[in-house]
Amino acid sequence: MTTSTSLQRREYKYLIDEDQATAIKKYIDGICAIDPYAVKTGGRYTIDTLYLDTPQLHTYRATIDQAEDRYKLRIRTYPSLSGSPVFFEVKRRIDDSILKTRGYYRGIWQDILHGATPELLATIDPKQRRGIDNFLCYYYRQPMQPVAIVRYEREPYFSMIDDYARITFDRSVSCQRTSELSLEAPADHWTYIDDAITQRGTRPSSSAVLLELKFTALVPGWMRSMVHTIGLQRLAFSKYGRAVDSIRLKPEMRIPRFGLRR
Repeated sequence: MTTSTSLQRREYKYLIDEDQATAIKKYIDGICAIDPYAVKTGGRYTIDTLYLDTPQLHTYRATIDQAEDRYKLRIRTYPSLSGSPVFFEVKRRIDDSILKTRGYYRGIWQDILHGATPELLATIDPKQRRGIDNFLCYYYRQPMQPVAIVRYEREPYFSMIDDYARITFDRSVSCQRTSELSLEAPADHWTYIDDAITQRGTRPSSSAVLLELKFTALVPGWMRSMVHTIGLQRLAFSKYGRAVDSIRLKPEMRIPRFGLRR
């Protein structure tokens, strides 16, 4: 099911260094092209995501327990893209498949969560209404509240030979605690969480690169060949899960990154 507001796919994730990122970009030259939205900002853009969860952190616990059927509620914007609206997203995972729905709103987005009236919902672009309605169904199913904001810089590519296949490189993945329905975040409160082993680093130059391969059903042959040729090792990496781990761990329990420094 692939539309502008709904997408069913699979995702494989890897933590790599910059040398491997360079090798991958050479490998996909002629197969993939840079996402048109990223062209406007030098090949990369920033993503800010507000994650919602229950007071008991049911979403987080389902994530770390790798529940077969789980979901995340998130509110996302792209601050480096001029005029970016706010997206309401539900990312549901069933076994190894992901179904993501989204819809955007250009008004005061908090109004959607403060009791969306029929009059307000009627102002939403009909193409976006389905995604927002799905978000609200999950939002009102049980009490939800803001928990964390996650920020990272994305370098995205799309396949020119497949119906749907994407490669993204995420860098400087960081987070901060929040209890407000806001995407505004203090500049000095970010904690870096993009290392496979530790939960806190001190500067983006120590960051690993989070590689994500995204496709609809079967792994494209060129992706399989690329993973084998470069020797990539798949792992589980949840940005939200690592954000909550970072927030909950005491500072003295965190250790500096190592092993992927440049």
